[in-house]
Amino acid sequence: MKKAFCSILFFLSSFLLCLAQEGTDMPQYKNQISSNLMLPIFQSFDLSYERIVANKWAVGLSGAIYGDRIEELDTEGSYYNRTTNFEIMPLVRLYINGTQKKSHFFEIFGSVSQVDEAGRYVRIVNDQGYGVYTIGTETYTVGGLGTGYGYRFLFIDNKLVVEAQLGLRTNFSTNFIFFNAALVRTGIRVGYRF
Repeated sequence: MKKAFCSILFFLSSFLLCLAQEGTDMPQYKNQISSNLMLPIFQSFDLSYERIVANKWAVGLSGAIYGDRIEELDTEGSYYNRTTNFEIMPLVRLYINGTQKKSHFFEIFGSVSQVDEAGRYVRIVNDQGYGVYTIGTETYTVGGLGTGYGYRFLFIDNKLVVEAQLGLRTNFSTNFIFFNAALVRTGIRVGYRF
């Protein structure tokens, strides 16, 4: 009886070890680059890099250069005309089903951007050396925080990535604190894992 029990236990453990070995043959991709397909419509471009650091966690860096047509997406009513020129966003992602599978994800990101604010009073120095106020454009750097939610699809041996994402960011001005919510990191992203 002991020999039969030991033989069955040995057989089951060997079988489970074989199954475990098959799971490790799947390549583990640690890096991903992607870009938003919607931004070129608005004469803009972005590029994101993501590095997997744990089973469900990834960190990354994203940058965007915005064109003139991006103002068509501005839903904020403001006395001044604000235009974002570029934006750099470090990010952290949590994948619900893990980083090597199709999955829902949540994202937290920071933002540093350059903004042109037109239609405001700007102090300039004239030829005589006097400070004069005139209506013009002020350029400044602003920081912010944001969050996002999305779903990632994997194709072609889990190398091709298609993501649908919605992200919302709030800026904090360097002159004073104001809440300026904007949709960023929103759209359909296509990328490659390696």
